[in-house]
Amino acid sequence: MRIWIFAGIGLAVTFALSSCATLNEEQCQVTDWRTLGQTDGGQGRPQSYVAEHQSACSRFGIPVDSVAWTSGWQEGIKIYCTPNNGITVGQAGRTNFNACPADQAAGFNEAYNVGKSVYDARAERDKLQRELNTLITELSDTKPEDLAKKQTEIELKRSALIQSQFRVSSAENALNLFQTRLAQQQTQAQ
Repeated sequence: MRIWIFAGIGLAVTFALSSCATLNEEQCQVTDWRTLGQTDGGQGRPQSYVAEHQSACSRFGIPVDSVAWTSGWQEGIKIYCTPNNGITVGQAGRTNFNACPADQAAGFNEAYNVGKSVYDARAERDKLQRELNTLITELSDTKPEDLAKKQTEIELKRSALIQSQFRVSSAENALNLFQTRLAQQQTQAQ
């Protein structure tokens, strides 16, 4: 019985590891490395991400054209690392891999932080709203001796929700100001 358990665990681990590979054997053989580099750069992956492809393809004895990949990555990352995209990535709550070249990093990171502040504030507000809804739902099942305590919890949660909504408004106002400033800079640059 133990042998079967260990064999099952081994198969699960092998499957999990193989599913983490960036490319399978056929993809390693036919990939246009420059295009893949553009795609990876365009998704904000760091330049070191080529090592993931090298690891995946080395299992099949297939080399990666890292020069072509890097050339494509440099094109893709420049498209990714714009302030407008920084806002989009931040507002979506996605991770900033800090992959932008030095000449674009400051603009992208500032925009990302502004967008991420909006995402974080909204996520906190939504969490508090769910918690408040749960407390209100539980109110009907509350014992009379615990009613005052539950009502106090609800009022505290409502207060926290109001403060959270203020943070959302502040973050959205900061985003609007940032976008206005960005639009003015882009107009002046033209």
